[in-house]
Amino acid sequence: MSFRRVFAVVLSFFSLAVLLDGCVMSEEMKRIELVKQSQSRRAEAGSTNLNGEQLFFRSCNTCHPSGRANLGPSLESLSEHFPDDAQLKAYIRKGSGIMPPQPKDAINEQEMDNLVDYLRHLTFDK
Repeated sequence: MSFRRVFAVVLSFFSLAVLLDGCVMSEEMKRIELVKQSQSRRAEAGSTNLNGEQLFFRSCNTCHPSGRANLGPSLESLSEHFPDDAQLKAYIRKGSGIMPPQPKDAINEQEMDNLVDYLRHLTFDK
C-alpha cells in the first residue's frame, strides 16, 4: 500500500471515530440530564413536609423540652431575641454552639415555615 492510501484509511478511521464519539457524547449528555431530572423528581416526592410540632419534637425538644431550658435555653423570650422570622430562620439554619445547623436537606423551606410558626405560638404556663 502506498503512503497516500494508508493515510486515507487512517484518516477515514479517525474521522469515523470522531463522528461516533460525538454521537456517543450527546447520548451520554442526554442520559445524564435524564438522571438529574429523575433525582430531582424523587427528591421532591420524598419531601416529608412535616408540621411544626413534628419538627420541634424531632429536632429541638431534646435540648428545649416543651420550649423550656435544659441543654439549650428556654424559648420563652424567642420573640425578643428574634423579632422577625428571617432572623430566626437564619439562626436555625446556621446553628450555634451545641445546637446543630438545620440545612435545607434536613428541613426544607415549607418545613422551616411550619417550625417557625410553631415556635412563635408556643405557650408557657407559669
